[in-house]
Amino acid sequence: MIQLRFTLALGVLVGTVAIAQGPPPPSHGGGDFFYMHARMGMEKLVKGAPYSAQAVSQHTQTLADGSHIQQSTTSSVARDSEGRSRREESLGAIGAMTASTASPKAVFIHDPVAGSSYMLNPASKTAHVSQPRNYTLDSATPGASERQPRTAHARSEANLKTEDLGTETMDGLTVQGTRITKTIAAGQIGNEHVLQVVTERWYSPDLQTTVMSTTTDPRTGVSTYKLTNVSRAEPDASLFQVPADYKVTQGGGHSRARQ
Repeated sequence: MIQLRFTLALGVLVGTVAIAQGPPPPSHGGGDFFYMHARMGMEKLVKGAPYSAQAVSQHTQTLADGSHIQQSTTSSVARDSEGRSRREESLGAIGAMTASTASPKAVFIHDPVAGSSYMLNPASKTAHVSQPRNYTLDSATPGASERQPRTAHARSEANLKTEDLGTETMDGLTVQGTRITKTIAAGQIGNEHVLQVVTERWYSPDLQTTVMSTTTDPRTGVSTYKLTNVSRAEPDASLFQVPADYKVTQGGGHSRARQ
């Protein structure tokens, strides 16, 4: 049952992120993309800027009767000097699968040195290894024009407004703020009135990562992401390795026990 809950929860998580990402974003970035991008750790390769921290994610939706639905997760994240990253978080329960048992945990390790990513299930001591796609924030990437027509790109640019929020200090880090407002014209998606999706993003040039992001979307609610308890020390190397007693499943369904 634990393995089933892990598989279903992981499937929902990965599927949600895939849907949220959509096509590659333009070079200025985008609010909801950066929120999900930071959560999954799919940032550009960064060397020489190790850190570890707690990542707190929260989503609040206001219902028609004024009541709220709030979901919150806390993850442990780390990156070493070579750019390897790790995220450990609870996947949470799904619907009726709440249970007397604790929510399953998953560990995601991305190792750009080895060119592999791993999904670890601590409950069953198994790991799935894959060679991930290369994600980019550069709209000039070959093939980007085919994935996103120029007319659609120009229309998207016209509906975006970017503001500089200046510099602040968060958790001992100097961060640069940006507010991005996306305007959805009346009737564009069947909406009666103009809608505005607003993202405030605070970025650390030193760590080259988002320290805090808040997206307010009238359709879905408010999503926040924040790093806390940031340490600049080099994380333990074992955090970025699959434990020796885990069974590793390779692409194609073949598995082996690590020696």
